[in-house]
Amino acid sequence: MLAFCVGLVAGCGEDLRNTIGERLQQGLSPSDSVAAKGAPLPPELVSNKLGLYVDCVNVTRVPLYAGFREVNAAHAAGKRARAESITLVLEEWLEPCVKAQREGPLLQPPLPALEATATIYLASARELAAAIAVVRESLSEKPGAQAEGTDPRGRFEAAFRRWDGSRQALDREIDVHQRSVDTAVLAEVEARSGKALEWHARAMMREARPYVRCLGDHDEITAKICAGLYTPFEAATTALETVVEADKAAADKVFWMPQFMASLTEYRSAAEALRTALAGNKAKSDDLGLVVREYNDLVRDFAAVNFNAVIP
Repeated sequence: MLAFCVGLVAGCGEDLRNTIGERLQQGLSPSDSVAAKGAPLPPELVSNKLGLYVDCVNVTRVPLYAGFREVNAAHAAGKRARAESITLVLEEWLEPCVKAQREGPLLQPPLPALEATATIYLASARELAAAIAVVRESLSEKPGAQAEGTDPRGRFEAAFRRWDGSRQALDREIDVHQRSVDTAVLAEVEARSGKALEWHARAMMREARPYVRCLGDHDEITAKICAGLYTPFEAATTALETVVEADKAAADKVFWMPQFMASLTEYRSAAEALRTALAGNKAKSDDLGLVVREYNDLVRDFAAVNFNAVIP
C-alpha cells in the first residue's frame, strides 16, 4: 500500500495518511504502549495522542458552526425561510471525534480529564446536529402542523449552548497539554538536529494554531479581531520557506514534505483571501470555513511527514 501510494499521491493521499497512522500504532514497542510507572514519555508520543482530539475539534467545528449560522439566518428570514437553506450535519462528519473516543484511551499517556471532556463534546455535538435537523424539518411543515409543546428553536439554542461550552472545555484541556508538549518537542528537535527543517516546520505549525482557533470563535463580522494572531504564523512560514529553499533537493526527499508544503501554500492562500475580505468588510461564513478546512488538511499532511524517512 505505501509503496503503491508514493507513486500515486494525488489519488490516495487520505488512504496513505490513515495507513501511516495505523503503522505507527502497530509499530509501538511494549515499552511505548505501556510506559514504566513514573517514566517520562517522549513528547512526540504525547503530541501524537493530542492530534486525535485536535482533529476532532477542528473538523467538527466547521459544519456545526455553519449550522448555527444557517439556523440563525433562517430565524431572521421569518416566513421567507426555507428548509433547504439549512445543511444537515451528518454523522460521518463527526467521525474524527468517534475515532478519538475509540483510539485515544489506548494511547499513552493516560489523560483521563481530556478523554472524559472529549466524550462529553461528542455527545453535545450529536445533540446539536439533531437539533439543527429538527429546525430544518420544522421549516418543511405546514403552518399549524407543529406538535403542541415542541419548540425547535428553544431546543436548538439549548443544544448550542451545551455544545459551545463543551467545545471551550475541550479546547482548554487540549491547550493545557499542547503548550508543554510544543516546548518539549521543539527543545528535543533542536538538541537532536538544530534549528533546521524539522524544527522550523514544527515551529510554523505551533504558530498557525492560534489564528485558526480564533476564527472558530468568531463570525465573518467579528473575525477581524484575530488579525494579530496571523503575524507570528507569517514570520514562522517565511523562516520555514527560507530553510526549504536553501536545500530544496534535500527537503523534497523527506517523506511527504512536498505534499505538506503544497498544503501550506493552499492554506496560506485561503487565509490571505479571508484577510483581504475581512479588511474590505466582504467576508462570508464560507470564507472562514474554507480557511479552517485548509488548516485541517495542513495538520493532517504534517502528521504524515516523516523527517527520518528519505524518498530515494
